[in-house]
Amino acid sequence: MRTDSPSTLVARAAAIIEQRTGLAVGEQFRANLGVILQDLAQGDLPGLVRALHDTPETAPVWQKLMAALAIGETYFFRHKAHFELFRNYILPDLIAQRRRQALNLSIWSAGCSTGEEPYSIAIMLREQLPDLPRWNLRLIGSDLNIYSLQAAQTGIYRKWAFRMTDQTFQQRYFTPAEGGLQIHPDIKSLVTFQHANLLSGPPAPSLDIIFCCNVLIYFEDKAIRRVEEIFYDALAPGGWLILGQTEMLRFHRERWTTHVFPGAVMYQKPASAEVRRAGLLHHLQPAPDLKPSPAARSPAPTIYAEAVDALRQKDYSQAERILVDILSQTPGYAPAHVLLGCIFANRQALPEAQMHLDTALRLDSLQADAHYLKGMIHLESGQMLAARQALRAALYCRRDHILAALALGYVYIQTGENQRARRIWEQALHRARALVPHAPISDLSDLTAASASALLDKHLKGLPA
Repeated sequence: MRTDSPSTLVARAAAIIEQRTGLAVGEQFRANLGVILQDLAQGDLPGLVRALHDTPETAPVWQKLMAALAIGETYFFRHKAHFELFRNYILPDLIAQRRRQALNLSIWSAGCSTGEEPYSIAIMLREQLPDLPRWNLRLIGSDLNIYSLQAAQTGIYRKWAFRMTDQTFQQRYFTPAEGGLQIHPDIKSLVTFQHANLLSGPPAPSLDIIFCCNVLIYFEDKAIRRVEEIFYDALAPGGWLILGQTEMLRFHRERWTTHVFPGAVMYQKPASAEVRRAGLLHHLQPAPDLKPSPAARSPAPTIYAEAVDALRQKDYSQAERILVDILSQTPGYAPAHVLLGCIFANRQALPEAQMHLDTALRLDSLQADAHYLKGMIHLESGQMLAARQALRAALYCRRDHILAALALGYVYIQTGENQRARRIWEQALHRARALVPHAPISDLSDLTAASASALLDKHLKGLPA
């Protein structure tokens, strides 16, 4: 009888995991997946693969695997901009509407992990609804990992979970307990936790709001498409989908209304077929304070370099995952927002791209790469004057920005300013030749100094004297 090799068994296990959960484990864990599976198999890898195939996700073998694959982290009021908008924009309208009808509110925290997100929502509802006991509130947190749900139901959290909150918040809603702080029973009672697979459908119909933050970035495209369909169908007309800071809708974007705020993009299911539109609503709300604390201004250089490398290799999904980790530690790190702007622009998700670039520039107005990318977006949409201004801003911030010089030269040619194009390209060529030939000229591109020099030289030779 033929025995499958370990690599074949690992590939088979990866296919089962991806089909059943949507997690892109083959791409995400790569070489580490084999180590994880071998450790769980305890010497019987074929038996582990059979068990994964034959048992439901509630089986111990699956739950041990989910615990081993546990990814990302969460904490109270993560994504400050999202919660600010939830409190100041979404909730007031929704509450006013329901006071005219029935006092019903239905919210799903999908992929809730250890519960910080649904408890944050519950606390905000408690603060916004003085008559909360009169409301028929349905606040559901779901996750595939039973161990995470058990921690959520216990409701005890260590110091790290409170890093976006102050002492007053902790004293108001938590009491000291062994191992940390435990959430008050009156807040805990507002949340119902369920074990659920996102691919299996919603926990309830006609939802008003779905939170699904930093979950879909770990899914493969087929699963993302399916989950986005589930979300759309589960929302009541006019309902809201709130994704993570680094996430965007991938499929059928045209049927959603995209709301662009400072520091956040949110999606709304149209209230009816008659008012359905694909347009964008730009809301000029006060921008959240995104300034980083003095002790946390930048991540480890190697982590950011990994994101740059993934971007250059056009592995956008991996770059997103790394950037999630960076922004979870340093939400005010402007270069991470610039890279996200580049990723979303490459995917033609321009509202999301613009939001991240604007965020980067609010954090650091001298981010040359952000000005350059805004210029390229303007250029692609035919806004020549805006493109010109943005590209000149990039060169003002960094005189040696060769990509901006290349693009600005194109703009000058389009407007008949050939001599200006010549001057700016000659200056860029001089700077490119001064660099190490094989060195990339930007975090946003794999174009090397040698390649840029050749390109500029070709452009200059093609210009009329």
